Formats: sequence, C-alpha cells, structure tokens
Amino acid sequence: MEIQLYFDIVSNDGVDIGVAATATLSGKYIPADFHHDIEDDRECLVGDISFTDEEGEEMIGSEKLTEIVYEHVNDNDINIYKDAEKGGYIFYIDNFKSDHDYAALMQ
Repeated sequence: MEIQLYFDIVSNDGVDIGVAATATLSGKYIPADFHHDIEDDRECLVGDISFTDEEGEEMIGSEKLTEIVYEHVNDNDINIYKDAEKGGYIFYIDNFKSDHDYAALMQ
C-alpha cells in the first residue's frame, strides 16, 4: 500500500523544513497464540522525499535531512500502521525537533 507522509523538521533556531514523502507499507502483524510467537514483519519503506522551505518553495535536502526522514518514519511506523488500518493514504505525523541549527542540517 502506497501512502503519503507529511511533517516538519524544526531546527533548534526555529526554522521549519517541510517534508513530503511517499512510502510503501508492507508486511503483517500476527499476535502470539498458544502455538506461535509474535510475528511482525511490517515495514514502512520511504521512497521519494521532497523538502520545502518556510515560504513553501521546494529545496534540495541534505544527506542529514534525508537520514532524519528515514529515522523519524521508522520511529513512527507503528502509529502509521494503526492509522492506515483505519483507511486513507495521507498521514500527518508529529514534527521532528532537531538539536541542530538550520546551517548544520543543510550540510
């Protein structure tokens, strides 16, 4: 199932970088029962990523920003799955608050 994810990366000096990403949900969750352990092979694989500045202009993201996207989606994958089970394909997840300033994020 292909979905759209949206969130902001907020630098420690208050600059917002908008993130729009496509991701593919795959796998399944099988709860434990008397005969089997829990099986959880769910994945949220991020594909295309685009970044926008505070004025909505598209910008080129750094490797550091791309890594943040992968980590943030991975940290929220269970919530993304729960929301996807309710239906829909567009999801807004919590913003990521960075410890780095804007200049460091763009390197």
